[in-house]
Amino acid sequence: MPVYDYQCQNCGHIFTKLSRSMQSVGESATWPCPLCESQDTRRLLSRVAILGSLGGLTPGEQAAQNAQYERQSHILPKSKIDEFRAAKK
Repeated sequence: MPVYDYQCQNCGHIFTKLSRSMQSVGESATWPCPLCESQDTRRLLSRVAILGSLGGLTPGEQAAQNAQYERQSHILPKSKIDEFRAAKK
């Protein structure tokens, strides 16, 4: 199901709407703003995400990679440890 982003021209709020199909949302379809209820909204250009084997990381793979980077960030290289030891003497 396609997801479309809209921006309210009255208050500037950006919100997302889920559609059952691309045909059900025509180019002229708009939704009222959930904050100010203004009917003056415009559909925004959306970014495209490519996941998994198509070239990017899935959210699970991204979380695993971030966790690995976090673990590695706490490991000091041997040269830094040697510097600390030399400074203590």
